[in-house]
Amino acid sequence: MAKNPYINQTRSELFDSAQNRAGKLQDGPHSDTGHLLLAMAMQLHNADMATRGPGGQLKGSGSLSDAYAQRLELLQRNARYEVLRDAADATLGSKATAWLQPGYYDGSPYQQGMVSDAGLLEVLAELELLRKR
Repeated sequence: MAKNPYINQTRSELFDSAQNRAGKLQDGPHSDTGHLLLAMAMQLHNADMATRGPGGQLKGSGSLSDAYAQRLELLQRNARYEVLRDAADATLGSKATAWLQPGYYDGSPYQQGMVSDAGLLEVLAELELLRKR
């Protein structure tokens, strides 16, 4: 069995590797795999943004709370997205993407679930009603 050359890559490196490999597969007989890699890379892109360290900001006159507040907000938003996406997939299956469509309408489940933990809980309650139908 061949050793997996990607196993120890960071999310940022995986994003780059997936994008590069997808580009090579787009016009060949494995274009479906290329599309899969592109979709997965986009999931990694959001996660990659959250892993960037704000430590460099500390070299200025900023405080720890100033330096890390933005990162905390991004990590919390990414966590809400992961929960929202997983719950929608489990409840709606192939219809989850359309239901979550960002900006589909004002107050969409995506918009509501991403704003705050309270908003996410409201969307989960809505999904629970759909699940019981």
